[in-house]
Amino acid sequence: MRPRLRRATRFAAAVRRLAPLGLAAGGLATLGGRKAARAFVLVVPLALAGCGDFDLPTFGTGASAASGAPARSLLPKPPALQPVAGGAVVVAAPEGYCIDERASKTGRAPFVLLASCAAISQAAEHPAPGFKGLLTATVGAEGSGTEPINPDLLGGYFRSAKGRAALANSGQAADVSVLDTQVRGPAFLLALRDAGPPKRPELGQARWRGFFTANGRMVTVVLHSLEAEPIATEAGLGLLERFVERITRESAR
Repeated sequence: MRPRLRRATRFAAAVRRLAPLGLAAGGLATLGGRKAARAFVLVVPLALAGCGDFDLPTFGTGASAASGAPARSLLPKPPALQPVAGGAVVVAAPEGYCIDERASKTGRAPFVLLASCAAISQAAEHPAPGFKGLLTATVGAEGSGTEPINPDLLGGYFRSAKGRAALANSGQAADVSVLDTQVRGPAFLLALRDAGPPKRPELGQARWRGFFTANGRMVTVVLHSLEAEPIATEAGLGLLERFVERITRESAR
């Protein structure tokens, strides 16, 4: 099979895989041309990444925190850096966050979960962030980030009924309100509220998503709010922006 035909065949297969999201090849073509459509095919499946089941750390600051006595570490301070995809991308924690190695996967489809360092280690002397939530990073396959992200294309899609249904925990578009979309640095950021049942009872309705590329791979990052500790929309965007900056800086080394 000739290279051009192989590429066309792979692209058609990718479009078919998006059929459950209600995307037809003709619709993609109207959204910005073949190059934009190809990037769109790569990005949209990642919109659902970071939403699956994962083990949550116990949210607290150590066993003796209530008494005010210094807690003895049950575990060493969790790491702040996690290279994935053969070192092509380095997931780097913003201040107060650490990598939860037990819940992360670093194989062919890298998924990294981050939470408060103190919550993961259950040691009060370990740092905790100013805004407590759960961060995740999912890294695409090699070549998934060769096309530039199109903010207009993504913003229009995620504000549509089909896009909101793709973002919703329940799959129901009516559950999701898109509160804001912004471009900050290399990333397209999205703030949303999901009124449907959360994946885990500890999680709140507010959620933030970001899309960017690093060394030829598509990266999607997610901030999940906690039911007990809400985060304002702008504060969530700022935290996600810092997360993107850390990953971009460490991956460039």
